[in-house]
Parts: sequence; structure tokens; C-alpha cells
Amino acid sequence: MKPGSIIFLIVSVFIIITGLVLCTIGGNIAKEQNIALFSTDISVVNGDVIRSEILDDTAINKVKMNLDHVNIHILHSETGNAYLELRNFQVGTYDYSVQNKMLLIDNETSIFSLMRIAEGNFNFNGLRHYLTYRSGKNTQKELYLYLTDDASVNSFDITCKRGTVTLENLSFSTDYNVTLSAGDIVMNSISTKSIINLSTNKGIITLNDVAFRQGNIVVGKGAADLYIHGIPFALEVLVEEGDIDCGYKAANDYGLKFVLDANGTVTYNGTEQTDRPYIYSNSPTPYTQSLSSESGNINCAIGATGISGRFRQLSEALAKEAETEDLDAVETVPPQSEAVDSHTTQNT
Repeated sequence: MKPGSIIFLIVSVFIIITGLVLCTIGGNIAKEQNIALFSTDISVVNGDVIRSEILDDTAINKVKMNLDHVNIHILHSETGNAYLELRNFQVGTYDYSVQNKMLLIDNETSIFSLMRIAEGNFNFNGLRHYLTYRSGKNTQKELYLYLTDDASVNSFDITCKRGTVTLENLSFSTDYNVTLSAGDIVMNSISTKSIINLSTNKGIITLNDVAFRQGNIVVGKGAADLYIHGIPFALEVLVEEGDIDCGYKAANDYGLKFVLDANGTVTYNGTEQTDRPYIYSNSPTPYTQSLSSESGNINCAIGATGISGRFRQLSEALAKEAETEDLDAVETVPPQSEAVDSHTTQNT
């Protein structure tokens, strides 16, 4: 090894050791004076290692997640503050940042998660996670994002290979774009004047008391269990292998067009239909609801009271089936629709 290289290594090791010593001293002083040295609060609760951080959701316009083996929860904050919780994410295996009004979260498994070269700058993000290392007994990664009523988020862009995505009690105009290779998507008490694009290759998509302007829902193997509050301008639902239960809270179907197509049975308002596709329309300018299943059944009704809930056991069976699959070999394609295009079409 060249003398210059040896000198460089010695200096590098000296700088690293000096940095660790200074951080340790600073941490001890901060602890004595009850001062938070790092913005991230870390605790262990019931075996979960929880890293939490307060957010300013009024300064975030977009949330982008690219994750694997994570259960994701996006919820309304009951504390009045927006904050993020990462549970059981091992140090050095994830990246979290807020840049250009975008909250970005991904989990990686290499040293490059500690370092970023972005916009011509070299960034080192990971040492604080090692200095505040805590151990826990649980391994299932969970992400909780709590948002306030003042949130300025106008787009969620979530991609996950394996896991579940739950969105609950949110009522601001936001695009919801969620794509899973395997897992369930659940939306509870959601209201948006924008669009929802939801897709899972294997799992159940559930909408429970959800209002939206336009929607596109795609399931490979699984089911769609939908209870829709109000009538969207356009809705397209495709289940390649499985059933569709779709109920609307609306009192009547005036001004609507239903196109229902399935290889199995098609039931509309309690009456089985023999036409394929079955088309119902009573207005010259209807809002079109298109539901199709390539191998299953469709049950559609006006004046429904909630989701059917009959796919719970199927959800568990599909989750077990997906445990042994190589999801890296499965191409996950987000749902696309001409009617469901972009956030710029909302708020009419």
C-alpha cells in the first residue's frame, strides 16, 4: 500500500474515533441537562423499537414511500401534532427525509442508505441511528404517519412489495396512489375530492365509508369489498381472480350507469342478472361505474349499509400463500385509467 494511502486511512480512523468520542461526551452532557441531542425520539414499548419524529405537515405537499415487508398506517392525529413513527426498522436499513416539500421514506439493506449524493451534494444521514441504537424482540416493521386537519399533503405515492396499507379518518383533498405486490389495502372513513388508484397483485382491497371523485381499483388474486359514500364521477374495478362486493350509500341510482361483467354471477340490487355485461342506465349523462371480474362474482347494490366483511379468511390465506413467493420476480404495475389521470382534475 502506498504511504499516502496509509496516511489517509490513519487520518480517517482518527477522525471517526474523535467524532464518536465527541458525540458520546455531548450525549452524556445532554442527558444530564435533559436536552434532546437528536430530533428523533427512540423508545422500546412492548418489544417494539419505536423511532418517532414530529413533522410539520403544513409544509409537506407529497408523501412518497418505497418499502418492503412493512405494514403502513396513515391516520388522523388525535394529539394536534403531525408525527412519524418507525417501528422495528433496523439501523442503516432505511432512509427518511423531507426535501422540497416531499416526505420520502424507503427501507434499504446496504451502506448506501447511510449516504446520499443528491443535487450535487454529499450527505451522511446514518450515524445518529447507531449512536441511539436500541434493541427489541419484535421484527415486524410498522410505519405510522399521523396527520392533522391542517395537513397540506395533496398526493400519496406508496409502493410496497409485501405488507398492508391502512388509511383511516382523513378528510382532505388528496390523491391516493397505492401499489402492493402482496397485501391488503384498507381505507376507512376517507373523504377526498380527488382520485384513488389502488392495486394489489394478491390481497383484498377494502373501502369502508369512502368518498372520492374518481377511482381505479385493480386486484390480481383476491377480492374487492367496497362501501362507497356518495357517487364518484367514474369508477373502474377489475378483479382478475376473485369476487367484488360493491355497495353505495346513495339512496337511489338516478343519474348512474352501471357496467357489470363477470364469468360468475352478477347481482344488482338483490336481483341476479343474466346479461353479460349487464348494463343499467337511467340518465343521458350518467356517472359510470364499471365493475368486472374475470373469474369471480359481482354483487352491487344501492342503499348499502357497509362492507360485507366476508373476505377476512381469504385475506389470511392469501397472506400465508404470499409468504413463500419470490415477489422480486413479480412485476407490480400501478393501475392506469384514462378517467383517473392526475391531481389537476380535482375539486370541481
